[in-house]
Amino acid sequence: MKNTKKEYSNGEITVVYQADLCIHSGVCAKGLSSVFKPGEQPWIKIDAASKEEIMQQVQKCPTKALSFYINISDKKSSEEPVALESGLKVKVLSKGPLVVKGSITLINTDGQREIKSGETFFCRCGTSKNKPFCDGSHNAINFED
Repeated sequence: MKNTKKEYSNGEITVVYQADLCIHSGVCAKGLSSVFKPGEQPWIKIDAASKEEIMQQVQKCPTKALSFYINISDKKSSEEPVALESGLKVKVLSKGPLVVKGSITLINTDGQREIKSGETFFCRCGTSKNKPFCDGSHNAINFED
């Protein structure tokens, strides 16, 4: 299927829709019907809710057909940067692996694709016998950050 991607922006937030990933579960429309209106053109009414409401609903998309990004102004701001939660989370464990929480596609060195979901632990110390995954070898070498 052809990858069809559309973007809907209000200048503050941009919602990205990838039609080829959508299974039409209706999670978006059921959760935020003021914004997501299947059957209408355009079907995403980006000005119908706050940035925070849109972000929260987009994160519930079961296939990640919907995603978002925050538009950053060219103006230098004295405000502190805002942390964004897009659904996928990466955490560095002290003296341990890198943990990716969420669904990802891992492309191996031979080009093979592997779907991972939940938590995936990636080696940071270089001694794992199951690279790129962590096997706990960091404990034996007293790995430090």
